[in-house]
Amino acid sequence: RHKFPAVSTAAITMNSATFFRTRCVPLPAYATLNGTFLFLLYSGYVNPEIMMRPRNHNAMYVHASDALDLLKREETVIVTKISNADRHKAFPQSQLLRPHVANIGKTEGGKQAAMTYCGLTNLGMAFELDKRPDGKEVELVPLTQLENNLILLDKSTGHIGQQINGIDETALLKKVGGETYHKTSRRPSQETLKKAKLDASEIGKELPTWKMSLGDFVRTYPDGEVFINDYKMFPNLKQPIKTIYDKLMDYIFEMSVYIQATSPDPVFPTLDNIDPRLPPKEQVFGFNVGDDYVAVTENFVRDSPNGVRNMTVGGEHIVVSYDKDAGSLGIWKTPSSSPVKQAVDIHGKVGGKGQSLERVSSVKNGAFWCVYATFFPQCKVNPEE
Repeated sequence: RHKFPAVSTAAITMNSATFFRTRCVPLPAYATLNGTFLFLLYSGYVNPEIMMRPRNHNAMYVHASDALDLLKREETVIVTKISNADRHKAFPQSQLLRPHVANIGKTEGGKQAAMTYCGLTNLGMAFELDKRPDGKEVELVPLTQLENNLILLDKSTGHIGQQINGIDETALLKKVGGETYHKTSRRPSQETLKKAKLDASEIGKELPTWKMSLGDFVRTYPDGEVFINDYKMFPNLKQPIKTIYDKLMDYIFEMSVYIQATSPDPVFPTLDNIDPRLPPKEQVFGFNVGDDYVAVTENFVRDSPNGVRNMTVGGEHIVVSYDKDAGSLGIWKTPSSSPVKQAVDIHGKVGGKGQSLERVSSVKNGAFWCVYATFFPQCKVNPEE
């Protein structure tokens, strides 16, 4: 990450020294060459640092009742709850679009947790972050995209990994070697990871998340909190250049996400084989138990009796249910092999009664099919009971 800007800076310096000492090249050629290096330095190194400013240390939250004064109630939010002491927190997609990463707080075990979001994949994922062996905290920041999915960088180590599969690919590469690593196509099996003495959540342990509208969140969790991107919602008018820049970046990001959602083709044409089993931009709820991967669509669940689908995944009994009152699809573990007949509400209660079921933590809520299938092509789609 730092070598390329170092080389660019050295090249600019050498070009300038050569030009001013010898004048051996025409001024237009000198200006073009140095201008190219400066553009690459800015666009590849400087701009990402200010364009995608994560909120790891200064995440802003407002009470649920105040959120509707700032945002539309139809806004889609990603929801999580990381400890018994913590409130339910909602992350509006529009607010997380540019930061990509925001601090949630501390989990039950006292570890930091971060919410990540990729607009190109339409995917929010929460991770519980372990400390590194040297005691440093993992600090995730957005780096770039690959295969229309966010690449995350740990600032403390320089390690990188895809958001969607949560694997520290730098560590995995060192463990399994280059040739073996490339054969995994960034989709290593649990067996490969076990042999490498790594698990699939090396970036962090994946935490349960679910989607709903902001209005339904406020009604369901009246004491909850909502993340607000401060530099989007509260621009500093004393810094007009920065404010204008932020407005321009907001527009570019929002247009890119709009095109991604409405066009059948991905914004970045890097997906070689788009799985034809579903429309490319169909939003799927993908999850896995071990190496058994499944993707379901909302209509598949809602069209079933009582909005309930039962299935066995990775040897575990799973129920997928749509809560009409909360407008949210949930995927739950069931302790019994007996099929669940009644709808499971957003709190995990079957028929709104009894003990709450446990959410499946690996759910990718509403991810675009073309991206999800690229990373998990072995998944089953809408399996019958």
